[in-house]
Amino acid sequence: MMLWQDVRFAARLLVKDRWFTLAAATALALGIGANAAVFTFVNAVLLRGLPFDNPDKIISLGVINARGQRNAVSYPEFGDWREQTQTMAQLAAMVGANINVSEEGKSPEQYRGSYISSTLFPMIGERPVLGRAFTDADDKKGAEPVAILTNGMWKKRYGGDPTVVGRTIKANSKVVTIVGVMAPDMQFPNNDDLWIPLEQLPVATLDPRREIRNLGVMGRLKPGVTLAQAQGEFAAIGQRLADLYPANKDFRPQVQRFDELVNGGPIRIIFLSLMGAVAFVLLIACADVANLLLARASHRSREIAIRSAIGASRWRVIRQLLIESLLLALISGVAGFVLAVAGVRWFDRATQDVGKPYWMTFDMDATVFAFMAAVCLGTAILFGLAPALHISKTDANEILKEGGRGGTAGVRARRWTGALIVTELVLTVVLLAGAGFMMKSFLTLYQLELGLDTSHMLTMQMVLPLTKYPQPGPRTAVFEQFEERLRGINTIQSSTLTTNVPLLGGFVRSLEVEGHPPAAGETKPVVTMLTIGDTYFDTLNLRLTRGRALNSGDGLPGHEAAVVNQRFASMYFPTDDPIGRRVLLTTDPPTPGAAWTTIVGVAPNIRQRDIRDPKPDPVVYLPYRADPQRQATLLVRTFADPAKVTASVRDALRVVEPDLPLFRIETMEQTLARQRWQYQVFGSMFGVFAAIALILSSVGLYAVTAYSVTQRTQEIGIRMALGARPRGVLWLVLRRALIQLAIGLPIGIAGAFGVGKILQSLLVQTAAGDPVTLVLVVALLVAVAILACLWPARRAARLDPMLALRYE
Repeated sequence: MMLWQDVRFAARLLVKDRWFTLAAATALALGIGANAAVFTFVNAVLLRGLPFDNPDKIISLGVINARGQRNAVSYPEFGDWREQTQTMAQLAAMVGANINVSEEGKSPEQYRGSYISSTLFPMIGERPVLGRAFTDADDKKGAEPVAILTNGMWKKRYGGDPTVVGRTIKANSKVVTIVGVMAPDMQFPNNDDLWIPLEQLPVATLDPRREIRNLGVMGRLKPGVTLAQAQGEFAAIGQRLADLYPANKDFRPQVQRFDELVNGGPIRIIFLSLMGAVAFVLLIACADVANLLLARASHRSREIAIRSAIGASRWRVIRQLLIESLLLALISGVAGFVLAVAGVRWFDRATQDVGKPYWMTFDMDATVFAFMAAVCLGTAILFGLAPALHISKTDANEILKEGGRGGTAGVRARRWTGALIVTELVLTVVLLAGAGFMMKSFLTLYQLELGLDTSHMLTMQMVLPLTKYPQPGPRTAVFEQFEERLRGINTIQSSTLTTNVPLLGGFVRSLEVEGHPPAAGETKPVVTMLTIGDTYFDTLNLRLTRGRALNSGDGLPGHEAAVVNQRFASMYFPTDDPIGRRVLLTTDPPTPGAAWTTIVGVAPNIRQRDIRDPKPDPVVYLPYRADPQRQATLLVRTFADPAKVTASVRDALRVVEPDLPLFRIETMEQTLARQRWQYQVFGSMFGVFAAIALILSSVGLYAVTAYSVTQRTQEIGIRMALGARPRGVLWLVLRRALIQLAIGLPIGIAGAFGVGKILQSLLVQTAAGDPVTLVLVVALLVAVAILACLWPARRAARLDPMLALRYE
């Protein structure tokens, strides 16, 4: 009954002091809403795990080379592991692929798929809802080709027709029979649209050589087996294979949970950093509300004194005040939930097409609601306990005496508020620095000099199936015929084929310059290599600085030619003319029969990779005839709107290869925007949280300064009556804020260096303690803090001494 009375009294008090309630609830709602939203992301990415039974038992296996880099697994290694393991209940191998699907009466389309072992679906406990799963007989050489569709592809391409089971289609120009359809929301492991048995891979991909590592391998631990036991077993297996086969000598198996592989590294760092950022926002909000409660305590001191005088115990007073805090936190939690839902929806839209795993859904489940309840309870205690303890120490005799000022209580309150303000300033500096580092990285990436004009450019991709084009000659013929058709389209200014567009990487190749062989034991330098069409530089509107561009005779046997960029020339020919010099590009392990290539031209720098390096990477351009890859990107420069030429390009390709679809059709600006999305989205989030922190800190500083002026009104009146000038009064008020800044800024800057170290792997050409960013952060916070204190300080300087002396 007494508890219910306390609740009713607290509710009436919050309604009565509605402006206080509104200010406090707004600050807390921002903190609680930000925490709930970010925890929803963390829950989806790091906590929830795979949507299967015992997801922690699902293991990813790979090999680590001598450089500490993780590699895929060779086909023979997979067979050895499957035969020798005793810790895994099942092993499955897979190869992700772009699969061209075509059939009579439907346009060809490109889908994401995987070639998988028949053990994959049983291992994760998934079965088709229509038809059957793969059997061991399907996963043998010479078996009839079959495929299983996702529910999404079944509905989108076939309208959910149940008779699709048993139908034949062409998958990468190979006739396969559809035998099943999986359940909705099942696209494991690579956001796939369809699956084909592993043994249906072309021989060129399922290579029997141990040097060719292209399989992803997964397993499920047997009951009772730990990850450490599995790692020990596979280490022993790896050593046995290294003793038997030279190709395994420098490779050791690595065992880790699949979740850690997918959600580790930068992803984990950035979400945990965001969680830390919103925790800081919540702490600042709690400090703000605690300051408001301390300021409000002075107005309630007489009420508390009377309650104590008529018999209320200290515990009863503290309980009453904590119930008020709990109700305030509950109101803030409801408002914070609304803000969190809006934030989650925005983030979900912003990350729709960025390649996140299909099981990573940003929805609020029981875990999120439990977290919100814990946050509301924790904040109520955090911001309510200190004011409750402070006000419960009220000396009733002193307060109730006529003219009692409660001086001791006022000193205690000022100490509390000062400590809370310093804490807010420290946390705000750290948040502003983190946001500054991320935003600078985004601006650096956005302003990165690519070296080309991206206007009126369209990009689209195509993949030649290995089943139909296993040899280089037919691939080259398709590319040449396609380019010839494109030259006949009058809306196209220029077009070309390449393996990689700017900023989207390239092939890493070891380099050797003729006449400068590497010393014994010396590691060869690496460069970026991509293959291009003859009109590549014309399409990019670039003029070569020296030499000539590639032509139709380059790339044929005996006519090996290459164009290098200026960065390459300055690195490897700083004093010589590179034209006419020969270089050798090799893979690791080396490709047999690699030919020396003559440099015929030098192009302007176009950045392909290493965006964190202030200087562009050295690039070698080869004609696609020299090394025709199956996957190619078409670049089209148009006279008008690029979107209007798509149909003409499709028609041109249909004449050359009717089963080949074009996919990921977008402008060059859209392609580059995909590379920047994480900096834009996460940088914006850090910026929003930092802005909230700055606003809350400035409001808190203003409120504390204004409250201090109110408390010291009589003192200021006496000073002015004794001859104090307004400038002196102004300095009296500002001095306390400046002392708090002097204490908080150095601690905050030290914390900013720590945040920079944590975010370093995510930053682009930005140091962990970037001085420009830190100077701007300090200047911004000092300016905002002084402005927040200036208005109450000016009001104090303008006080009428007579009115101030009469102030109660």
